[in-house]
Amino acid sequence: MIHPSHRTASSRIRPLVVAMAAFAVAAVAGSASARNLRSPEAGIQGPRAEQAFRVPMLRDAHKNWMREYVRLRTLGQNLKFANEPMTAYEQEQLITPKIVGGTVAGAGDNPFQVALLTKSVADNFNAQFCGGTLVAPNMVVTAAHCSDFTTAGQVQVLTGTRLLDGSGVRRDVTRISIHPNWNSRTFDYDVAVWELSTSAFGNATATLAAATPPAGTSALITGWGALTEGGSFPIDLRRAIVPLVDNTTCNGRKSYNGAITARMVCAGLASGGVDSCQGDSGGPLTTGSGFGTLTGIVSWGNGCARRNKYGVYTRVSDASVRSFIVANAGL
Repeated sequence: MIHPSHRTASSRIRPLVVAMAAFAVAAVAGSASARNLRSPEAGIQGPRAEQAFRVPMLRDAHKNWMREYVRLRTLGQNLKFANEPMTAYEQEQLITPKIVGGTVAGAGDNPFQVALLTKSVADNFNAQFCGGTLVAPNMVVTAAHCSDFTTAGQVQVLTGTRLLDGSGVRRDVTRISIHPNWNSRTFDYDVAVWELSTSAFGNATATLAAATPPAGTSALITGWGALTEGGSFPIDLRRAIVPLVDNTTCNGRKSYNGAITARMVCAGLASGGVDSCQGDSGGPLTTGSGFGTLTGIVSWGNGCARRNKYGVYTRVSDASVRSFIVANAGL
């Protein structure tokens, strides 16, 4: 007989995937079950109660199903590599992308950072569900997993602010382009381009990386990801510095065991901790002088929760990724 503490994550994944699928169907359909989610926590249990995996639901999930949907689908990807027993705290770190222990971002920290919003939610704080990067006055680069479940008419982009306090400009979206090779099972080619209805002139724009710097290079990540257990989100943009990690290390047996493709780049510390936590899905990982070069797009990974589990980002310098961005953003 196998002791419960020695089981793999497979017994936790099955019920979770079922729950995610049910949530996604309800959310995309705009059903009452998605709009009226009231419970602050939903318990999802596997065959053995000793290793039940509890998935806290956001307190405002009934207001912004897009945020919860992105969170749950990223969790599904992360759980594929959670094959060791986890404490309750580590489970929470795995579930919620965040910048833990970072600092408030200043005006010069990724000034091209934008927030993706659910259009039907009037309050910016409650509407935000992903991040993005302004690469031209009317073009935003973000993640495919923030884009493939919605339409341009359902979303807006918030520009020109570091805060989710009602400041900044909400801009409509006229087109969402998703990489044709995007794979939602593996998170490969996790990139999309959004075209805005009006141009954010006067806002900084990022330069696309032509090459990825070597391992050990410092990179800046920013985002409005949750800060505390239970889904508490900040109003102010947060920042953290992380070192880049080579794909061979990130693909090691103790890390992602071959799941890292050429379209991905990793960043973080082998020891884990706050510096290896990632920001919001779709947000920027930047390098270079003044951190002005978009090198990665926040994709997945649970570096905050486990040793050797680095943050995983879409590699902007990859020829297929970069050419897609250039073609669809008109750069």
